[in-house]
Amino acid sequence: MAGYQLITYKGKEILHVDYRGMSKSEVLKTMDEATEFALRENRPLLRLSDMTGVFAVGEVVQKAKESGKVTNHLTIKRAAVGITGAKKVLFNAYNRFSGNSSRAFETVEDAKEWLVI
Repeated sequence: MAGYQLITYKGKEILHVDYRGMSKSEVLKTMDEATEFALRENRPLLRLSDMTGVFAVGEVVQKAKESGKVTNHLTIKRAAVGITGAKKVLFNAYNRFSGNSSRAFETVEDAKEWLVI
């Protein structure tokens, strides 16, 4: 599915952003597009990002921070998949310093379950 789309899971809408297999430039472009989409929707959304296989270079982390700042008021909960190793350390550090309550999960199904409870 690479890209973003609204999905329905157990009767709730989730903005699912799938970065799997993307290059850095594709990730950055998709982040911008998903952020613009959320701002156009202008309503609270559950958010799920699949970062499996994406290398979180500084530009990607910075873009994620920027997106989080401008869409935080439109986000009910955030979940992420594919956050392992060094990415998990960066993810946890970002959450700690930003006050973000995102959670990392092993699978998309686990993330969706947490989002809808």
